[in-house]
Parts: sequence; structure tokens; C-alpha cells
Amino acid sequence: MKFRSVRFNSYFILLVAACLTACESTNPSGANKAASDVATLRIHLETHPDPILSRPIVVGRETPQTFSVTQAQLSEQNLVAARVLEGADEQFAIHLQFDRDGGRILEMLSMSYRGKRLAVGGQFPEPRWIGTFRMDRRIADGTLLFRPDATREEAGKMVQRLNNTVAKLKKSKD
Repeated sequence: MKFRSVRFNSYFILLVAACLTACESTNPSGANKAASDVATLRIHLETHPDPILSRPIVVGRETPQTFSVTQAQLSEQNLVAARVLEGADEQFAIHLQFDRDGGRILEMLSMSYRGKRLAVGGQFPEPRWIGTFRMDRRIADGTLLFRPDATREEAGKMVQRLNNTVAKLKKSKD
């Protein structure tokens, strides 16, 4: 049996060339810039402590709240838009608008787990818990309004990054 090294080498060169041309960018500064413009969002449901199905979290810096949560129920995949709403006396809140699927999940959770809290967390760019929301009524409109444990500037950056993430996700779906 004869082995043709020329044929093997030509296949190897084509494989290496294909791998090198498939790389989009090897510039780490560009990757960091793109990552700093986006954010993640995770909304978890309060539950009873269970070492297998839940994990304890601490939400808040000034008045910390400790409770156990399930895995994320909603994420930035379900988000349509985010904005900061201004109130009286320099108060503000973050308003999250979810898509149809996110609205259904939010409605189901608010009807089934009335009185429980939702914990809102994410990465903006550092991971942290930013607030809680007690579900005292049915949420049928697919919106969530909560006061974040953040300054006005931090909330503005979070909302801007969340909207950038939503735009990038929408662009990738189209």
C-alpha cells in the first residue's frame, strides 16, 4: 500500500486555511468592548430552602434580604424593552416589558405563587442581585416594575445595556 504524503499535506493545508479564515477576530480589546455593552437578566422565584432544587441568595446592600430561589424563570431572552421611570423626590424604578412567552410565564407565576417574591439579578457587567418584587396581584400585562438596589446612574447603565442586549438578540433572530 502506498501512502501519498503530497495528498495528505494538501488536505492538511486546506484544513488549516479553513480554520484560520473562520476566525472572526482575535483582538481581545474588541471582544471586551462588545461584552461591556451587553447585560444579562435573570428573574428567580422565591422558594423553600432545599439543598438540591434551590440556593440561598442575599439581595440588597443597605438592608439585605436573605431567601432561597429556584432556577431562573425569565431571562433577557424574554425581554422586549427596559426603561427607567422617574418618580417624585428623586425616586426611580426599572420597568421591564416582556414578550408574549415571558408575559405568560409572569402571569402564571403571579397567579400560582401569590405573595412570593421574585429576585432580579444579572450581569451589568459584574454579576449581582439588583432587587426583589413581591407578587401581590395577578400580572397580566407582561410588565415588571421594581425599585433597584442601585444608584440612578447604575440603573441607567443597566437599562442601556439590557436594551443593547435585546437589540442584538433580535438582530440575531432575524
